[in-house]
Amino acid sequence: MPVKKVDKRDIIKASLRVFRQKGYHSTTMSDIAAACGLLKGSIYHHFEGKEDLMLQTIDFLHSYYSREVFSIAHDESLTGLEQLDKLAAISEEIFMKEKGGCLMANIGLETANDYPRFRVRIKAYFEEWIQSLEHIFRKAYDAQTAREIAEFSVAEIEGAVMLMQVYHDKCYLERAHQHIKKQFIAALQQQERPAAKSVNGEKVQIKRSIEENKEI
Repeated sequence: MPVKKVDKRDIIKASLRVFRQKGYHSTTMSDIAAACGLLKGSIYHHFEGKEDLMLQTIDFLHSYYSREVFSIAHDESLTGLEQLDKLAAISEEIFMKEKGGCLMANIGLETANDYPRFRVRIKAYFEEWIQSLEHIFRKAYDAQTAREIAEFSVAEIEGAVMLMQVYHDKCYLERAHQHIKKQFIAALQQQERPAAKSVNGEKVQIKRSIEENKEI
């Protein structure tokens, strides 16, 4: 029987599916090998062990999100609302399609106390996510408020993903995204109101000046 050719990237992609569904502690190297169609010993040609494989899987996933997802927040050809719409669409596509929810959150909760190297990398992933949303929200809020709402938004999305998995209902995630966008729209509209009042005030002042000049 011909030997199946699988490179390091293929093993990591297969590991993503297995870790997402079974978690870190319940996954064995035999599970990974079976998902790749390899003998277990073949995995060790590329990775020192399960911990090394998990670290590289986290790095691979973070790199993907940085390149394909978080970068949307810095696409200045889009409005803030368009950026949020695009991020929401990708988020729903990923979390609704893949079984097991959010790998980063799952592994973070499962291993935070036992594997500090996992925690550091997972924290970096969430920090970049928060900073991406913060960059968008600065269009409508001051710096501190933008940061706070970005943190709340990530927490809201992650909570929605968990409920979506428990209830098998995608509406939780859709509603979370809608709520975040509604808040952003309301903040933008609030920004515009003082400007409108200022403009009206200037018009009144100009009118008064004209009337005063007439009297002179």
